[in-house]
Amino acid sequence: MRDSSPSKYTLLELSFADTDRILQYRHGEIFGAKFNLKGFNYPWILQSREWSADERVLDVGSGYSPLPMHIAERYGCEVWSADDFGMGSDESFWERQLDPHKHITSNPQVNFVLERLGDPLHSSLPENYFDCIYSASALEHVPEANIEEVWDHMDRLLRPGGELIHGLDMRMPTSRGLLSVCKATIVDWFFPLLPHSWRLKYAYYTPLSYARLAFKPLGDLMVRRGWKITVLKMIIDPAVVIEPIDWAFNRLVKDGLTDIPAQRVVSLLIHLRKLNPEAN
Repeated sequence: MRDSSPSKYTLLELSFADTDRILQYRHGEIFGAKFNLKGFNYPWILQSREWSADERVLDVGSGYSPLPMHIAERYGCEVWSADDFGMGSDESFWERQLDPHKHITSNPQVNFVLERLGDPLHSSLPENYFDCIYSASALEHVPEANIEEVWDHMDRLLRPGGELIHGLDMRMPTSRGLLSVCKATIVDWFFPLLPHSWRLKYAYYTPLSYARLAFKPLGDLMVRRGWKITVLKMIIDPAVVIEPIDWAFNRLVKDGLTDIPAQRVVSLLIHLRKLNPEAN
């Protein structure tokens, strides 16, 4: 891992999906807008920046998402997708999905690269190349031990002036009971003092703990807006969008899962712009 200072990024947004915007997206008929988390993330990504035809864009973990094709067709961008579609994996999620080769062949407007991020030495993705790297409900599937490596890899791929835009699904501490809420609050308070092994252990325990760990490879990027994603705000703010129960359980049925995990899930929104040293 490279030296984490000084900061190489400006933090543009660090927040939760909210009811005001999801309603605006729906009324505005923005592509992909639905009353669920992914239905927020798609239009949020599209509305977070100005797109132009000369840009190079990377979707991380797109799977069978229609968003890469939409960006390529609507804005004329050069769009790439990095995802191995579970090839060689025994993850049950991929068992109910379509044929990835058929999907790739059917969408030639996107350059599909069959790999996962996190290993730049063995990656075919070009470094210092992309103007925007985004993901929608994907990065939460990265194992805790690989979070920093994935964000470091994205930093290598992104050109100066480029943007990182990510919407992650995060489970509410309330799903695990009152004791878990107290524990999550303590983790937020003392996270900077925890040993690295514990930081990894609790990486997905709170949105703030994830942001602190993910931002580490990006330089000395202080999470000054951390109050916007505290555990308290997450659980009591009525404007925070929660995945509807029918969408959550429908996903469990499609995945063939019988061991029901916690279902109260929100979307953590991260938007960063990489600084351009030549502009200083």
